[in-house]
Amino acid sequence: MFWRRHRTISLLAAMGLMLACLPTLGPASAPIPTFDANAPLTAIVLTAGAAATQTAANQPPTATLIPSTNTPLPTLTATPTFLFALPTPSLPPTQIPLGVSGRKYECQVLKTEPGFAIPVSQAFIGKWLIANIGTSEWDGNNADYHYLEGDKFHLQSAYDFSVSVAPGVTVELPVDMQAPSTPGTYTSHWRIRIGKNDFCPLEITITVV
Repeated sequence: MFWRRHRTISLLAAMGLMLACLPTLGPASAPIPTFDANAPLTAIVLTAGAAATQTAANQPPTATLIPSTNTPLPTLTATPTFLFALPTPSLPPTQIPLGVSGRKYECQVLKTEPGFAIPVSQAFIGKWLIANIGTSEWDGNNADYHYLEGDKFHLQSAYDFSVSVAPGVTVELPVDMQAPSTPGTYTSHWRIRIGKNDFCPLEITITVV
């Protein structure tokens, strides 16, 4: 009986010592903070914004293009100038009035052909347009025109008149000719002949090319 009591007391004493050795609990600890799931994202956004601001601050200033206020000069367009060389018409001379010379046989040369260059060895017809300005008729049965002097490029040296030519009337006198074989300028002289009267100088000049 005594031994059981003594054992009980010993157990109680041991428990008392154990309780005395336990540390004294202080005031209640602070509550564990609640975790915000969006907090890391907020920090990342703020950090990225700060980095962008810092990058923009470190970048060199952007050059701003200012449009020129100078008015562009008009483009000059070359305007071609056309010069027209109009040929001067060769008008026949005014026919001399009848009887001015007072001669029985007289003529006026109004036109001579050809008026262009002739190729070498080319056959052509030379002619004169003349007017009878004398006081007498040119009798076709007794009148002719013939070569007198100068370069010889005619094919026939004399021609008879085909008609009679009264005073004041014009007539055409043709001659068959052929250009020389060498280029150059050639002149031939002819006359009208009625009986023993040689009159009316007829000249023809050609250019052979």
